[in-house]
Amino acid sequence: MKICFVHEEYPLETNFGGIATYQKNMAEELVRQGNEVYVICRGLKEDKNYVENGVNVYRIHVEETENQKNNYINYRKKVAKLLLDLQNKKLIDLIEVPDWGAETIFFEKQRKIPLVVRLHTPLKVWLKYNQNNFGKVTNLMLKWEKKMLNKADLVTCCSYALEKIIKKEFKLKNIIVIPNPANITNFYRDKKVKKENKLIFVGSLEERKGIVVLAKALNLVFTKYPDLKIQFIGKDTTRNSKNISTKEYIYELVNPKYHDNLIFLGQLPNVELNKYLNSSLVGIYPSLFDNFPYVVLEAMVTGLQIVGSSNSGMSEMLSEDSIYETGNCDNLAAKIIEKYELALKENVNIQNIKMVSEKYEPNNICLKMTNLYIDTIKKYYKNEVTLEELQCVLNKITNEKIVKFKKENQGVANLVYKVNTVNNSYIIKKYLYDYDFSLEDKLYNQYEQANINVIRPLNKTVVNYKFFSYNIFPYIKADKNKIIDKVFLDKVVDCNRKIDADSILLKKCNYYYEQLKSNETNKKDILYVLNIYEKIKNLSIFKETYLNHGDISKSNILCSNNKNYLIDFDEVTITTNLYDLAVIVVKLYTKNNKFNYNLDEKLKLVVAFYLCKILLEKFYLHSIGKINLYSFSQMKDNYKKYLKLLKELDI
Repeated sequence: MKICFVHEEYPLETNFGGIATYQKNMAEELVRQGNEVYVICRGLKEDKNYVENGVNVYRIHVEETENQKNNYINYRKKVAKLLLDLQNKKLIDLIEVPDWGAETIFFEKQRKIPLVVRLHTPLKVWLKYNQNNFGKVTNLMLKWEKKMLNKADLVTCCSYALEKIIKKEFKLKNIIVIPNPANITNFYRDKKVKKENKLIFVGSLEERKGIVVLAKALNLVFTKYPDLKIQFIGKDTTRNSKNISTKEYIYELVNPKYHDNLIFLGQLPNVELNKYLNSSLVGIYPSLFDNFPYVVLEAMVTGLQIVGSSNSGMSEMLSEDSIYETGNCDNLAAKIIEKYELALKENVNIQNIKMVSEKYEPNNICLKMTNLYIDTIKKYYKNEVTLEELQCVLNKITNEKIVKFKKENQGVANLVYKVNTVNNSYIIKKYLYDYDFSLEDKLYNQYEQANINVIRPLNKTVVNYKFFSYNIFPYIKADKNKIIDKVFLDKVVDCNRKIDADSILLKKCNYYYEQLKSNETNKKDILYVLNIYEKIKNLSIFKETYLNHGDISKSNILCSNNKNYLIDFDEVTITTNLYDLAVIVVKLYTKNNKFNYNLDEKLKLVVAFYLCKILLEKFYLHSIGKINLYSFSQMKDNYKKYLKLLKELDI
C-alpha cells in the first residue's frame, strides 16, 4: 500500500509537535511493515525531496509575506499541485491529513483517491481554550476544516474525549477511535539517569495547555516544598487572555520569592527529552483540553509519575489517581504534592510503562490503522470498475485486448462484468470481501470427479489487483427457458464432499448467536430465532464437515445446450452433508411460505439451521449498522419470509 501523509510540520526541519510526532512515528512504522510512504510538509528554505528512514519526504517552500491569508492559500495550492502529480503517477493509494489547517483543501476537486482525516484538535475546538484568535485567516480556516471533514472518506481520532466533542461541534456520526502509537525508540526508562528534585512540564506555553492554572498551583506547592524546582520545556507563545508572552505571564502569577524555582529551557530537540523526563520526579500536564498529548505518552514510557487533566484524552491514558479536576488550581496543587511525595518513595511508575506496552505499542497500532486504510480504499473503489482495471485482471490469463465491457449485475458481495475481446467473451467477478479461493477449488474438484458440470475460474489462483480479489470465467450463453434437471440436483447433493476440517458455518452462526444474545434484545422476532437456534445448535449433525455450495438457487444454476452448470461458488462453506439440500428446499421448493417437499425429521432440522443462519446473520449485520433490514434492497429479500418458514417447521 502507498500512503501519503500531509502536514506542514515534519521533523527534523520543522516542528516536533503532536501532529508531527504522530506522522513521523506512523510513517516510519508503516515503512517497516512493508508499505510505501510519502510525506508532504513545509520546507523552511527551499523545495526538496529525499528519502529518510525509508520515507519519501517532499518539502514545499513558500516565501512568507505580511499577507497571512495569501501565505496560507499559496502553500495549500503547492500542496495540491504536488498531490496531483503523485496521484497521476499512481504513486499513492490514499492520503491522510490532520484536521488542523485543512492542507488538502485545494486538491479536493481533483482528488481520485480516498482521503482520511485524522483528528488532533481542529481550530474550532482550539479557539475555545485559547482566549485569542488566529489572525485574519481564522474564518477561512474554520470554513476549510468543516468542508474537509465533510468530504473525508474516513475520519479517525486518537481519543474518545475528542470524538465526543467533534460529534457535537461538527455533527459527524462515524468516527473511529484508535490511539496514537508510542515512540519506544527515543523514549524509555534510562536507569543510568539519576532523579533530581524537580518537576517537569513539556509543551507549548499557552493557556490551553493549562499553564495559567499551573502557575497559580505552584504557589501552593512551593509553600510546602520551597526547594522544589520546575522545568518548562516548550516554545513561548502569546496564546493567552492577555495576549502577552506566556512566560512573562507565569512570572506575574508566581510569587516573586519562588521565581528562582522556575527554569525555562525553551523548545528542545525531541531526542534530548528522554534524559529530562528520566531525571524528573513528576510530569505535569494540566491542559484545559488536550486530545491525546504525545508528551504524556513519552513520559509514561520513562515510568514518570504524572498529573494529567480530566477534560482530555489523558483520562483514558492514565490511572484515575493521576487525574486532577481541570481548571481547579487547588486540586492541581494537591495532586502535584501527592505524586511528588509518592515519587520520593517510588520514583518509577511501573504501571505507566506496562500501560504503554499493552495499549500503545507502535506495531499493533499501525496494523489497526493499515486495516482501516485498506477497508477505506475498498469502499472508495467498490462500485467503480474501469477498463484499465479489467484489462489488468484479464492479462493474468491472456494478452487479448478488451474491446467492450458491460456490468451484468450489482450484488452486495461482488460485481460481475462481461468483457469482450475480438475473439472471446469472459465474465470477470470482483469480490468486495475476502474469501477462500482454495476452499472453492476443492469443491470444484469434488464436483468434477462426480461428473457434475461446473463453471470454474480460468485463473488457477486468485487474481489480486488494487486490494480486491477477482476471478475470470469463460462466458457461456444461457438458454432463455431455464429447465433445472432434478437428476442434476440429486447428483450435486449426493456426491462425496467430505473434508477434514472444522465446521465453518457452525462457528459463524454461534458467533452471531452469542453477539445477539449479549445485546439483551427484547425484540420478539430475534428472541424467537435465538430460542430455536438454542434448541438445535448442539446437535451432532451440525458438527459434520462436508463442503457445501451454500447457495444453490435458480440464479446459480446455468442451463445451456440442454446441460445444467453450477455457478457462483461465493458462499462455499463447511457444515452438515444435508445443508445444500436444505438450501434447495427453501430456494426451489417453497411457495407462499409453505414447503412443497417431503421433510423427514433430520432434513427438517437442517432446514431450520439454514433458516436460522439467514436470520441470525441479517439481525447481527443490522445490529452493527452493516445493513438496514428495512431498506429497499433488503426488503427484496425480506427476513420475514424466512421467519414464517421457520415457524412453519414448528421445531
